[in-house]
Amino acid sequence: MSSTKDVFISYSHGDRKWAEDLARLMTKRGVSVFSDFDLQPGTEWAEVIRKELEKASALVLLIPSVDVPNRNNIWFEAGAAKALGKRILAVLPPNRRSVDLPSDIADIVDILVLDADKRPLESIAETLTQAIPETDISTN
Repeated sequence: MSSTKDVFISYSHGDRKWAEDLARLMTKRGVSVFSDFDLQPGTEWAEVIRKELEKASALVLLIPSVDVPNRNNIWFEAGAAKALGKRILAVLPPNRRSVDLPSDIADIVDILVLDADKRPLESIAETLTQAIPETDISTN
């Protein structure tokens, strides 16, 4: 058997560039990264999101500001990952001053929170890569 590290990145669209940079650095470290960067219009996104969350060994949650319009989608993805027993690794993107975590996410025991204002992106990518559990895959 061999193993892989699969991660799902959940982010608000205002954090897209930072999320893409993080994904690139994690991919360079051997992590298989999914996010909605490449979803095409017309894609059955709910089904893709479900399958990718099931496949992932962890969810990287870029904590949105309280004023982000699509933040409920991010909390939904985090709640789904929690329900599936996935590790949730949270990151405060740069210049994030006003945030709140829903109580059902905030009480997760297995959570790591990294602050991008206190650590460079390279360091965050390395820490996340190390924190992602490996998934065993069958080689037939």
